[in-house]
Amino acid sequence: MIVDTSGNLLARNTKLRNTYQIRSALSRSELAIVYTARLLDNREKVIVKEFFPNALALRGMDRKTVTCGASMQSKYVEFMHYFLREGQMLKELSHPGIVGYIDHFEENGTAYLVMEYCAGKTLDRMMKEEAAPTYDPTFLYHTLLPLIDAMEYIHDKGIIHRDIKPGNIMIGENGNVKLIDFGSAVHFEGKEHPIFTTAGYSPLEFYSNRSQQGPVSDIYSLAATLYYCRKGTPPPDVPGRLFADHAERIQIENAGLSLLPYVIRRGLEVQANKRCRSLRWFKAALRAEYWIKKGKRPTLTVR
Repeated sequence: MIVDTSGNLLARNTKLRNTYQIRSALSRSELAIVYTARLLDNREKVIVKEFFPNALALRGMDRKTVTCGASMQSKYVEFMHYFLREGQMLKELSHPGIVGYIDHFEENGTAYLVMEYCAGKTLDRMMKEEAAPTYDPTFLYHTLLPLIDAMEYIHDKGIIHRDIKPGNIMIGENGNVKLIDFGSAVHFEGKEHPIFTTAGYSPLEFYSNRSQQGPVSDIYSLAATLYYCRKGTPPPDVPGRLFADHAERIQIENAGLSLLPYVIRRGLEVQANKRCRSLRWFKAALRAEYWIKKGKRPTLTVR
């Protein structure tokens, strides 16, 4: 929950579309504010994401309406188009490892995306608050294999997430894993993509709107997430690695048998054509780590 010090948050109990009632604000970014809410008819808990670009938007006196100055209107409309695209994209997806879509609509001069509420914690929050053994092979096996299944599903549909990172991996109270926040996702056959980057997790190609992007781009971010699980910090930001690659070679127990450090290093290659190109290698490496811990000799297969 976040505290409203700017007056820009929707007030508690605000109703949207005569269907949803805002309860509290969970987080905010440069482009949106995320709230918990409930359905008015059955009080089911949901997540509401409101388009609210900090640099462009102003909240009206009614604490609902969103306005934008005339000089910035075209940029506001452009960003809202990207926001609505996230809703349309989620609407096309149905997978147990992806946050569920409920609704998206325009109202009050802005746009809203409604998604299922996932009780749990993001991977980064779990590491910080619980000192969770995130590099334990059993933990990785049960956490990242479902994530990789979700990544394979969206890649088969021609979509790349473009923001795979610990903060977008939700681990439910029941242990279920879900990939969240598709605000940067695109159909990768497109020729131009908006530039959205996250330091440490974005590959080089995300720093240009005309670069070739594809599943191998998400593979870099997955490898960076595994690096974070091992080191507690993301790898050095990729622009700096163009001149001096400071990414440490990852070493873990059973290094003589382990495929995982090799796969992580290959996934973190700066140049996309040198990168590990298939998620199957990550799945095989995670399974091998898991069986090595159990004291059984793994059979490495890449399927």
